Parts: sequence; C-alpha cells; structure tokens
Amino acid sequence: MNLATQGGNAAEVLVIDDVEEIVEELLGLLVLLDIPAAGAHSLDQAMGILHGQPTIRVIACDVRLKRESGLEIIDLVGGDSRLAARDLRYIFMTGDPMRSDAIRAHPVLTKPVQPRELIRLLQSMLGRSDKA
Repeated sequence: MNLATQGGNAAEVLVIDDVEEIVEELLGLLVLLDIPAAGAHSLDQAMGILHGQPTIRVIACDVRLKRESGLEIIDLVGGDSRLAARDLRYIFMTGDPMRSDAIRAHPVLTKPVQPRELIRLLQSMLGRSDKA
C-alpha cells in the first residue's frame, strides 16, 4: 500500500509503523490538526518518502517493526548524504516501557500512545502553538 500525503500540503511529519491501522489513525488525527503528514510501513518505504518529500521535518517511528528496528532510521538517514544534510527530528513509539530507557537522545512515547502527548510533542518540534 502506498500511503499518500494526508492534509493536502507537503508533509512535515512522517509516521512509520508496520501496523497499517495505526498509521492511518495517526495520519487522520494529524489531518484534523492541520499537520500534513505521510505514512510508511517499513524503513525502505520511509526512505523513499523522505527522498521524495523534502518538507518532512519530524519522523515518528515505532521502535519494533516487522523484521526491523525502527531505531535504524537514524543510521539510514545519517548514512545518506542528501538526508543527513536535513535537520530531521525523531520521536520513537514503543510498547516496551523498558525500551524507552535505552533511547535517551530522542523523545519516546509508550504505546498505547496518548494522542494529546503526541500532538503536543509534534507541535513543539514543528514550532507551532498548542491546539490539542
């Protein structure tokens, strides 16, 4: 499934989760708050979206994807000269509360993610006022 940009504008947020319903739910929430976003179900798909949408500034990624670690997105971006030059920020989501202690350099939300918490964090990272 190819997840098009939601919200009608160039995406500012990329949501990565291997569960299709979670991606669709988060994209729908972001549309309601006028935060244009795109979604991906794998790191490979995410890299393609990042290359095609230079307006993305924040990546919200599940830590555990099917056969991948979502944390690998940091190394993939850092190892790509075009993407490494961009000022991308990361939010990680995990169902394992112990896992959040291992990710100190980036915000971590424990699943189930509370929408208000995610929106507050995204708006702060995007430099927007709090609408949630």
